[in-house]
Amino acid sequence: MLLERDDINREASGTNAGSFHFQIALHQLTPNMSDSERRRLADEVRLQVDAASLWDEIEKELDADLGVHFDGGIMVAETQEEMRVLQEKDAIEKEAGLESHILTGDEMRTFAPYLAPDLAGISFCPREGHANPLLVGPTYAYRAWQRGALFRTGCDVTKIERINNGGDLKGRRFRILTSRGEIECNRVVNATGAWAAELSAQLGLRIPLGLSGLHVNVTEPREYFLKSMVQHIGRRLTLKQTHNNTFIIGGGWPSREEKFPKRYSNTWSSTTGNLAVALRVLPMLADVKLLRTWSGVWAYTKDFKPILGESGKVPGYHIAMVPTGFTLGPMVAQMLSHYMTSPGDGKLPPEFNIDREVA
Repeated sequence: MLLERDDINREASGTNAGSFHFQIALHQLTPNMSDSERRRLADEVRLQVDAASLWDEIEKELDADLGVHFDGGIMVAETQEEMRVLQEKDAIEKEAGLESHILTGDEMRTFAPYLAPDLAGISFCPREGHANPLLVGPTYAYRAWQRGALFRTGCDVTKIERINNGGDLKGRRFRILTSRGEIECNRVVNATGAWAAELSAQLGLRIPLGLSGLHVNVTEPREYFLKSMVQHIGRRLTLKQTHNNTFIIGGGWPSREEKFPKRYSNTWSSTTGNLAVALRVLPMLADVKLLRTWSGVWAYTKDFKPILGESGKVPGYHIAMVPTGFTLGPMVAQMLSHYMTSPGDGKLPPEFNIDREVA
């Protein structure tokens, strides 16, 4: 049974830009990286490579058009210092098995003539792409419903209690109090994303999550030309043109925190700042009209690794939370379901342990 306090796909799963981020991003990099940090990044890239393979098959598995496209991704550098970071990132990705190519000068301008011609260089990753977040979540839900899953929408979980700290005679270990009544069960999966820590605290678990509201902008349609997603190695930017010809512009610009039931609200400085970076990289957007701006919530761990698995402190209580939720969400869900349905066989990476301490 899935409990959802609003409607399906109304929060982060449906308000993100739908991008597949496989290249190492700005927020993952630190100055003067040590060998251990390089190894950490390489492990994260390998996880992204595995996720890409799963996205290859999702439309076939769910028997639906989800708008999945692998048209490649471009990461741009404006300065020579950013170019050095781009090259360093590229070396780690190649070591981890992710294909990427560094292009500069005339080679760059020939490959992507729509970009600002004075950029220092770009890296191109053929595996990156996007899907339609308005289709992915609801399709998963529909296929689950067809196979017997139960759904309660408009059902706010207000409290989670342990039953006698060890379960009753029927094997039930948890009592879930909701706005639509109580449910007793043996196992719980907390897949609430930004609210995972808040609910876990009721069971005495400390989940070290950070929260940020993020802007996304959409423009009027123009003639289709931008096949590849565009990112920036040194500034906050994701930019792509959808197959209905609009441009979606994001990249992690902050929005204003609001308490539920309000949604995170927009700030003009983030909108203008985001669009200024987009114009610097893609000058032909200068006369394209902005139609809509909205905000979603991003939850992240300080080590940028998923929180996945069963708590050793509270047996039966599971968490599925991943910072790059759209890209990695289907894969970590598959990993957790295998763990829960194949006792002794399904193993989860120890670095994803939900009881871990993150400095």
